[in-house]
Amino acid sequence: MILEILLPSFIILYWFSEGVTEGYTWAKAKRRKENKLIHPNNGKNGIMDYHGWRIFENLGIWGTVITAYFMKPCCDVSVKSFFLLGIGAWLIGTFCYEAALNHIYYGKIWKPVDYKWHIFGKDIPWFGGKKSLILVGVGLIVILLGIFWR
Repeated sequence: MILEILLPSFIILYWFSEGVTEGYTWAKAKRRKENKLIHPNNGKNGIMDYHGWRIFENLGIWGTVITAYFMKPCCDVSVKSFFLLGIGAWLIGTFCYEAALNHIYYGKIWKPVDYKWHIFGKDIPWFGGKKSLILVGVGLIVILLGIFWR
């Protein structure tokens, strides 16, 4: 069961850290200095600097890969459970990514209610505001299914 908890944890760590670094990349100078997650090497605000968060991104990637590698030979985790854990972590990670990015870029974690993803030249409607917590709720249910549904 340890590996079934580690896999989603590493995936979520990656997504959150990626949201922090991407938010910092896109943020204006004022938001780069004022946010509470990342600081520009001065240590006066934020948890750590850009490169510290990049190390956490890498820990998330490598932790995911190594955990996945050992899941089948050591613990006989089914493919079904593996995918449920990954999908649940992806849903929660997406929320964490967006919340971290929005905190750094806008100063709030919620997207506008009428938000649209712009991808591949298309505008895809997406729920904003506190409705995005649906991702966390559904993600937790899917992870629990991945752990306990045998």
